[in-house]
Amino acid sequence: MYHHVSDYVASGPYARALTVQPSEFARQLAWLRTNGCDTVTVNTIVADARANAIRGCEIAITFDDGYDDALAAAGALESEADTATLYVSSGLVGTPGHLTRAQVRTLSFGGLQIGAHTINHVDLTTLTSPVSLHEIEGSRAALQSWSSSAVDTFAYPAGKYDTHTEALVSGAGFRNAVTTQPGDLTPALAAADAFALPRYRVERDTGSALIKRIVGAQSRRGISASELRSIARQRVEGNDAALGERIGAAVLNASYPEPLLKVRVLRSADTTFVGLMLSGVKLHEHVDRATFANDVGGMIVRAFDARPDVAEVDVWAVRPLAVQPAATVSGDYAVPTSRTVFSAAVTRAQAQAAASRTQMLGKMYWEQDFLKDDSPR
Repeated sequence: MYHHVSDYVASGPYARALTVQPSEFARQLAWLRTNGCDTVTVNTIVADARANAIRGCEIAITFDDGYDDALAAAGALESEADTATLYVSSGLVGTPGHLTRAQVRTLSFGGLQIGAHTINHVDLTTLTSPVSLHEIEGSRAALQSWSSSAVDTFAYPAGKYDTHTEALVSGAGFRNAVTTQPGDLTPALAAADAFALPRYRVERDTGSALIKRIVGAQSRRGISASELRSIARQRVEGNDAALGERIGAAVLNASYPEPLLKVRVLRSADTTFVGLMLSGVKLHEHVDRATFANDVGGMIVRAFDARPDVAEVDVWAVRPLAVQPAATVSGDYAVPTSRTVFSAAVTRAQAQAAASRTQMLGKMYWEQDFLKDDSPR
């Protein structure tokens, strides 16, 4: 949980503690990358925790209030192929020191998740239910209009909440809400109380030590953001290479056992379709059908997270076919070189409405023998 990333420190008793220097923030992101941590949005980490599908180190970076120095932080995130969730108090948008409406939209289309933080950054526990609902729902409506994206995660201003406030946020249609209480997100917590999610406050000069303590000893060596994007870039097809690269990097960094072969992106007007081609052979570890489907769900969630105009994600897995040496493998008379052993197509509406990843995937195609015997491939 961050507030400011800036060299400038405002006046006030808490300003210095809540202002992380850009150089310090960059070091923290680099450390996470070196230690193989996958940065995701709040919605993604909740979905992964519920599905018991968090692989290795997974962290949701968040920013509260909507200060304009989030633009610089977003640049640092982009340089490390990272993402975050930005909680914005809509009534402060356009005021000095805060983001403008256009900047909220820019950050949303840059891959950051936008979350609601009330209109006026007020303590909801001190208000009547009608006033609280106005603050909760009004913030969401404004941010959705400005960002052109779904706003379905909420942060309690100053961390002030109670069971009644949780019920109001839940009833307003949000998927989850975050507090300022420290703690780890376990599968049980994600399933039982998604409206009181824990966060660790990252403060100036002490944040790096906190992050290292939370993550623990280095478990595996991560690759740099530039290397990750280079690998993803080689697998991109379609008419939006930048988005394909972003999605590919997010999927690759999650270290799924199913190899990613291609990321295909087709952008038409204001709608984008994404295709992920996986290998149906040489999986990196033991995978059964349930695990495979769960992993595919995680990839789809990351693709939708990449940008709000992604309307549909199609995933298919292929296996190579034996081809005669003299066979034509391209052009109108090409012989097939692979066959599809799995496929699923998910719209954003399906993903948002589903209670689980299996439900989200809906009707899937499985080749009869693909992973049928619950053996590794």
